[in-house]
Amino acid sequence: MPLDPAQRHQIEQYGLTSAWEAERRAACDEAVALLREINNLERDDDGGVIIGADADGHNDLSSRIATFLAEHYQ
Repeated sequence: MPLDPAQRHQIEQYGLTSAWEAERRAACDEAVALLREINNLERDDDGGVIIGADADGHNDLSSRIATFLAEHYQ
């Protein structure tokens, strides 16, 4: 039995919503991983996180955070 246009539209909407939710869930997982990594960093005497850099001033964690924000919060 063929689907009527309303049913077809609803199924398409469910597919789009599911894809969007999966993308958001993956973004949340990535954010949690970054936060856990930050939580495990060395802290100064006041409890602030020390985010170090290499001799050239590069910091992989800072770069990954910036990339994450650019990708997910436009």
